Amino acid sequence: MSRALRALATVALLGASSYTASAFAQLTVYVVRHGQTDWNRDGRIQGGTDNPLNATGREQAATLARTLADVKLDAVYSSTHQRARQTAAVFEGRAPIVGFDELRERFFGKFEGANDKDTAIVGDWNKRRFSWTDEMEGGESLESQSRRAEAAVKMIRERHRDGGTVAIVGHGGINPLVVSHLMGIAPLEGASAINQGNDEIYRIEISKAGVASIWKLIPRTKLNEL
Repeated sequence: MSRALRALATVALLGASSYTASAFAQLTVYVVRHGQTDWNRDGRIQGGTDNPLNATGREQAATLARTLADVKLDAVYSSTHQRARQTAAVFEGRAPIVGFDELRERFFGKFEGANDKDTAIVGDWNKRRFSWTDEMEGGESLESQSRRAEAAVKMIRERHRDGGTVAIVGHGGINPLVVSHLMGIAPLEGASAINQGNDEIYRIEISKAGVASIWKLIPRTKLNEL
């Protein structure tokens, strides 16, 4: 492990994964959110709108590559939204990059593009977005998104039965569900409690015994999070 990675602080939580010791070897998963877009910067509900990274997002992606420079990755799994693909591209030449539609962000229908200036719309969105079966008037329900996240986790685990190290590049809505399914956390609990920033990295280790541990990698610029 590099000096830069050792310098990162870690916060660990323990959970029970749903995978048995006899089925899989130990797997390490880096869960990454895409870099910033203009809509992230402006506080807009982005969802399924396919926006690219902005200059800050491209720098965050470059920093991600430097942070994990000495980590040997067997594969990178990315949402097929362009902001995720652009973030995952920093790993080109280091590991195969595989696009999964299952890792795409949830579509919020009429709510997409709204920000705090649209008080009524955003207020309604905040009341409804963690309702399990609410399809958000032409969008997707949290239940449907959770099923996609679970399917992605199962496919990745099946591809790496012999263990190894992979990265998942997703979004602020799908990643908490991915983490929940990897950790054995109730998806609704994870979706409503986990809030991953555009430049934040989680590392999850699933032991052969099926016990999952998670670390949040904290750079020196965010020591206040310790």
